[in-house]
Amino acid sequence: MNLAELGEAFRRARIGACLTQQEVATLSGVPRGRISMFETGMLPELGAVKLLSLFDVVGLEILARPRGHQRTLDDVLREAEEAYDTSDTPKRVRSKGAPRGKASGGES
Repeated sequence: MNLAELGEAFRRARIGACLTQQEVATLSGVPRGRISMFETGMLPELGAVKLLSLFDVVGLEILARPRGHQRTLDDVLREAEEAYDTSDTPKRVRSKGAPRGKASGGES
């Protein structure tokens, strides 16, 4: 992934987070003009500290891995777990003695 691709991913995340370039600039300490150039692929260089600060504001992270690395099963499982995070969803719990299936009673 090159700097222009990182800028595009950042732009999508910023818009998804409902943040303006100015809001990101205020929160990250990176000037709005540099953010604009980063998003449009016109920025020739951006330091690691600034990049990490920008990504942090919009909820992105950088993952280092060997060049040419393809997605592994672990990557797919992790992505699926993140997409299906039910930690905030109420869980349906059945008490230990509760009958399953048909209601108990007389024979049919």
